[in-house]
Amino acid sequence: MLFQVGHREKGPQAKEAVIMPQKKRNDFAVAVGLLGLGFTCMLVISMLGASLMTMAAVWTTDKVTTDLLLLLNDVGIYGLGLPVLLAIGHFLPSTAPFPLRPVRALRPITFARAAAVGYGSCMVVNLASLLLLTAIRTLAGLPEGDSVNGMMDQVSPWASLILISLVPAVAEELVFRGYLYRKLIRFGQLPYILISAFFFGSFHGNLDQFFYAFVLGCWLGYLVCRTGSVVYGMLIHLFINFFSSCVLTSAGESAVANTLLGACILVMAGWGLVQLWDFHRRLFVRPATGLPAHPVRAVLLNPGMILWFITFLVVCVLNLLG
Repeated sequence: MLFQVGHREKGPQAKEAVIMPQKKRNDFAVAVGLLGLGFTCMLVISMLGASLMTMAAVWTTDKVTTDLLLLLNDVGIYGLGLPVLLAIGHFLPSTAPFPLRPVRALRPITFARAAAVGYGSCMVVNLASLLLLTAIRTLAGLPEGDSVNGMMDQVSPWASLILISLVPAVAEELVFRGYLYRKLIRFGQLPYILISAFFFGSFHGNLDQFFYAFVLGCWLGYLVCRTGSVVYGMLIHLFINFFSSCVLTSAGESAVANTLLGACILVMAGWGLVQLWDFHRRLFVRPATGLPAHPVRAVLLNPGMILWFITFLVVCVLNLLG
């Protein structure tokens, strides 16, 4: 079963835990530091590349659409930035197969409940962070953080479906849940879940999305550990992106449509929280292995992660200042 206390691993993952070589105490800090360096380089290069391609587009065409900007952004991230991350991560061992094919398949009703947990958690955390950030912006006299919503009004339906819903759902799950699984699972499931979720949330580059993305990343990382596959996370991620970018924006100014969508959100979020309450006492992760005496210090106080923290904070400040 997916949610079971004391569940023992079977199949390839159990074998990996047995034959895994003894780790040095600094392996964890080195791994996290290299990943921090990799994501820093990935973000910086993707931003520079997207900016240069945007300037080239401005010089060569009369009108640069939001659809084109989204396309150039994806090319910058996955065409320019991602290869740099993979090159830096090549120095880290991959101690597990890529989690693509499910080892433990979910029944449709179990998957629906898991999807509801992800969506409900996102909505609650998003609401709380929205209220907090709105209060901070108001007290500090900063502009409202509505750049994402403003952009969505200018995106075509096809770009919304492909560039905002489908591509991020597939690519981000392959990177943040699949790739990081291979690099971090040797230290245990909990370190993998938390660190991959932090990278996932912070890579969005703004506080408006960081908190709910971190929570969603934790849940999707847990599903990878329980099922052995990123496929379920892709589907949940795709649903959340599609509902936010396609369904909600299609309502327009219609009072009836917005009322129905609001009721739908409340029902889905409420059902998700009920499922989370039902699941929470049966959640299980394998104990961490190969960690130093102070793992939090190892994460926070190494050059690669410090560089990533600084980069993330700089990008967040720029977003807060509008």
